[in-house]
Amino acid sequence: TVGATLGSPATAVLTIAEAEPVPPAGSLQFSAPSYTVAENGVTATITVARVGGSFGTVGVNYTSSDGTANAGSDYTAVSGSLSFAEGVTSQTFTIDIINDADYEGDETVNLALSDPTGGASPGAPTSAVLTIVEDDPAPPVGSLQFSAPTYTVRENDVTETITVARVGGSFGTVEVDYASSDGTASAGSDYTSVSGSLSFADGVTSQTFIVDILDDADYEGDETVNLSLSN
Repeated sequence: TVGATLGSPATAVLTIAEAEPVPPAGSLQFSAPSYTVAENGVTATITVARVGGSFGTVGVNYTSSDGTANAGSDYTAVSGSLSFAEGVTSQTFTIDIINDADYEGDETVNLALSDPTGGASPGAPTSAVLTIVEDDPAPPVGSLQFSAPTYTVRENDVTETITVARVGGSFGTVEVDYASSDGTASAGSDYTSVSGSLSFADGVTSQTFIVDILDDADYEGDETVNLSLSN
């Protein structure tokens, strides 16, 4: 009105206090506990999910580490952070896969999430495994056989060494059983019977076992012992 003046403050703010609880920011986790990619697949895409809420902007760190795969020769190591704007429920990161010509079988990369921000909590799982599926054919394991169809030993030579050969390949560890049996010679009087197994490590192409010969004073002519491989 005429003659009146405005004091201070002449403006004010009315705050309408929220009666509802703050919506959940959500939990951050891998979309699956395991992922696969072909060795020649170039890259693997890993999805991180935001579950149980999507209010506000949140973030999380990710990193890779060696399982049976080696960073630099099988894949390129990664680390970084993902940011989720309000309402966003998934983000991805990629891992470059390095293809080689060597057969190594399927190999694994460990993945981890850590340090969620913006009110987000760690979900489950926060660790996962990426399997790089081998795309090269497995090298041949090989065949196991005696190094010769016949062996000869003198009765007074005490022992005979029998060689088992691995031919046509030497990938991986393999085993074979061996055993002796009477031909015209008799176990216990002409030789000591043997049985056992031979193990060939990766790359090993021959192994041996020994047959003990029993020398006696009786003339019996040449005698034979049968040798066999099995299993």
